[in-house]
Amino acid sequence: MINAFVLQMTSTPDVKENLAFVRSALLEKSRTLGADLHGSIVVLPECFACFGGKDNLNLGIAEETGNGPVQLELADIAKEFGIYLVAGSFPTKSQNKNKFLATCLVFDPIGVLIADYQKIHLFDVEVDDNTGSYRESDSTQAGNKLVVFDTPAGKVGVAICYDLRFPGLFQELRSLGTNTIVLPSAFTELTGDAHWLPLIQARAIENQLYMVAANQNGVHQNGRETFGHSVVVSPWGNILVNAERQNGLFGAALDMVKLQEIRSKMPVFVHNQFKSRLV
Repeated sequence: MINAFVLQMTSTPDVKENLAFVRSALLEKSRTLGADLHGSIVVLPECFACFGGKDNLNLGIAEETGNGPVQLELADIAKEFGIYLVAGSFPTKSQNKNKFLATCLVFDPIGVLIADYQKIHLFDVEVDDNTGSYRESDSTQAGNKLVVFDTPAGKVGVAICYDLRFPGLFQELRSLGTNTIVLPSAFTELTGDAHWLPLIQARAIENQLYMVAANQNGVHQNGRETFGHSVVVSPWGNILVNAERQNGLFGAALDMVKLQEIRSKMPVFVHNQFKSRLV
């Protein structure tokens, strides 16, 4: 059994401010509330370090994967608290100088970078909200690899935000042996209210695994609105914890015995005759 936490926050364009919030939330949970975070999975939201500013701001703070001051601090946080830190998405440099990679960085409890996932599905859509037009591909280069990392409670797959709408990706991660999928996100207020929880529960139920989904929350400096409601969902689709509109750290235990029981009694993965493949 392992504990998983989602960190819900309202990120600003100020990297230092956001990193300070991450550290303070972990301190509050570990000290004030007496929670033992050691060995836990902690998931930060998409764009946790810089959000709600100008479109090109993330390009300006992009670092080489595995090297840079923000990544050094993230490694230090993971080591300090003894956690698997799933650092939402952070801009890393691509071969195109005009675009960055939206990278989810995973650090182990001794602060070693053990996985990096680049967001595959980019959010190029029209939404009837304050922002209206979203064009991630203008500044972001899409990734092309699936990523899984190991923990004492089994394999954990990684996806980011808009990936949630593409069930084939989650089926592929399930085929790689995952028991849990982490989902850093910045789901908008409008699309989140309509689809966030149903989609997360669907991915958990159809793949019989835990979903640990951390979302941005509230109104950001540039007027962008995000839905919050960071959750941990069981393989049966039960919502184990829901941050709703509160910022901070929220967690639940992931029971792998229960997971195996669900898979054994209803072996849908074995029965499935239409497994999707990543093209």
